[in-house]
Amino acid sequence: MYEQNHGCGTVLGSIFRRDGTDNRPSPENLQTTKGECLVEQFWGSYVAILKEDHGPRVWVLRDPTGHLPCFVTDFGRIHVIFSHVDDCVALQLIDASINWDHVAAYLWFDHLVTSETGLEGVRQVQAGERLEIGPEGMTASYLWRPDSFCRKPFVEDRQFAREQLRGVIEQCVGTWASSYSSVLHQLSGGLDSAVVLACLARIKDPVHIVCENHFANNTESDERLFAREAANAAGVELIETQIPPSERPLDHCFETAKVATPAHSVFLPETHAAKKQRVQSHGIEAVFSGQGGDHFFQRSRNTHIAAEYIRRHGLNGDLFRIISDTSRFTNKPIWSVAATTVSSGLFRKPSNPYDIVKRSPLVSREALDAINFDEIRHPWVDAARDLPGSKQEQIFNVIDSQVFRHMPNCGADIVHPLISQPIIELCLQIPSYLLTYGGIDRALVRDAFEGLVPSSILRRTTKGATTGYFIGLLVRNITVLREFLLEGVLVSQGLLNKPALEDALTERSLIRSHNVLFPVLIAFRAEIWARSWSNNDRPATR
Repeated sequence: MYEQNHGCGTVLGSIFRRDGTDNRPSPENLQTTKGECLVEQFWGSYVAILKEDHGPRVWVLRDPTGHLPCFVTDFGRIHVIFSHVDDCVALQLIDASINWDHVAAYLWFDHLVTSETGLEGVRQVQAGERLEIGPEGMTASYLWRPDSFCRKPFVEDRQFAREQLRGVIEQCVGTWASSYSSVLHQLSGGLDSAVVLACLARIKDPVHIVCENHFANNTESDERLFAREAANAAGVELIETQIPPSERPLDHCFETAKVATPAHSVFLPETHAAKKQRVQSHGIEAVFSGQGGDHFFQRSRNTHIAAEYIRRHGLNGDLFRIISDTSRFTNKPIWSVAATTVSSGLFRKPSNPYDIVKRSPLVSREALDAINFDEIRHPWVDAARDLPGSKQEQIFNVIDSQVFRHMPNCGADIVHPLISQPIIELCLQIPSYLLTYGGIDRALVRDAFEGLVPSSILRRTTKGATTGYFIGLLVRNITVLREFLLEGVLVSQGLLNKPALEDALTERSLIRSHNVLFPVLIAFRAEIWARSWSNNDRPATR
C-alpha cells in the first residue's frame, strides 16, 4: 500500500515501475496526473483512490488487468468504494435487489465483463478505468485501452519480435517472483505454465519453487509426463495430485461468500483442501500459474489473420504464404481464408468478436428479448471496430482474461504473471501473423523459449481437457440438479426455458451433447448465486 502525503489518497496492491527502479510513485505526480502516471510509468495489480489536494474531488482507478476487484455504490449521499460485497452486506450499506436483466445476460455469456453487476445500485469499476467523483456526480473515462497498442507501429522482424517477447515475459515473471520467498506453481504440462517455470528457474535471486500438477483417471486431463519433463528441466520439486471423482453435493462446489455477479462465483475443485494444506505446510506465499498465455500469445483460431496482413501491406508476394499459414492454423480451406481476406482485408467488412459466443439453448425467449446487447458489449471492443477481426478478438481475449482472478482462496496470493500489463501491451502490438508464424498456435512464444522449455512441450499443440470431469459431476448429481433447477428461482423468473431444461437434464443428454453441458453448469452457478441473495434454500445435501 502506498499512501500519499497529507492523507490525499492511497494505492492498494502491488505496483512496479517499468524501468525497474524505485517502486514508489511520487505524490505530486499522482496528484497532477490524477493517477494517469500509474498506467504510463508503472504496472502491477492495484486500485488507486486519490483525493484532490484542496478540493472535493476523488478519483478511483483500477489497473488495466483488473486483478483487484473494485465496486462503487451509494449510501445516501455517500459514495462507498469497496472490494467485497459481503462486507457491505454485513455493514448494511446496500439493499441487495437482484438485477435480473444482468443475470439473463450472464446466462447468455458467462464471461460477461460489464460495469453493471447482478445487484441494483452496485457498479463495477472496469479495468483501466478512472472514476471521478465530485459535486456534479460521477463520471468515467478509460486511461488504458488495448486498441491503442494495436495501432502502434511494430518492426515486423521475427527475430526482433521473439527477443522482445522473451524479454518482457522474463521481466514480468521475475518481478512478480521478487515479491515472494516461496512459490507454488501450477504446472499443467502445457506450454504456458512451462514458460513461466522456465523464467522462475532463471531469476537472479532464486525463490523456493514447488510445482503442483493435477490429474484425473482419463487421458484427456492427464498431462503428468509433460509436467515431469518441465520440472526436471527446471530442477524443482513436482507434487502430483489426483483429482478424485466428485462425491460432494453440487452446492458444495462453490464458495459461500456473497458476490456481486454470478460470474464472480468461485468453483471449488476437489483438490482445494489439499492445496490449502500444502500452502500451509510448505510456507507458500504465492500460487503462480500460466493463465493468460492462450489469450495473448494467439491460440484463438481466427480466420482474419491474413486479412490483418493485407490491411498492413496490401497485395504483395508474401500474401499467399500468410493465407496458407492462416488456413493451416484454422484448419479452414485456403479458398475460404482467401475469401475472408478479400472481404475483411480489402473491403473492410466489419467483424464482431461476440459472434464466437455460443448461445445457450436454455435461456428463454423472454430473457433474450430483455438483454440490451449494445450495453453488454465492452467499450474496449467498441473502440476497436475499425481494427482487423484478429486484433478485435485478441482484445476480446484481454477482457476475457479477467475471469482468472476469481480463484479459490487457498491462504496465499494468487498470481498470474502472464496477465501483466507489459506482456499484454507487447502482444497487442505484434501482428497476429507473427504470433502464429507457420500456421502454428503460439508459434512466436515457442520460438522465444526454444532451449529453455523441453522440446516435447514446444512441439505439443494439444491441451488437457476437463469435459469428462464435469460430465461425471453433473451425472452423479442429476436427481438433485433436476429438482434444484426445475423448481428454482431462474425458472420462476422466466429466465430459463423449462421444457428445454427438462430435456437437457438427463444423463443421456449430458453425456452425448456438449452443447448443453456447460449451459447447465452456468445455469446452476447462477441459481446458486440468485438463491444466496433471495434467501431461498440451497439444495439438500446427501
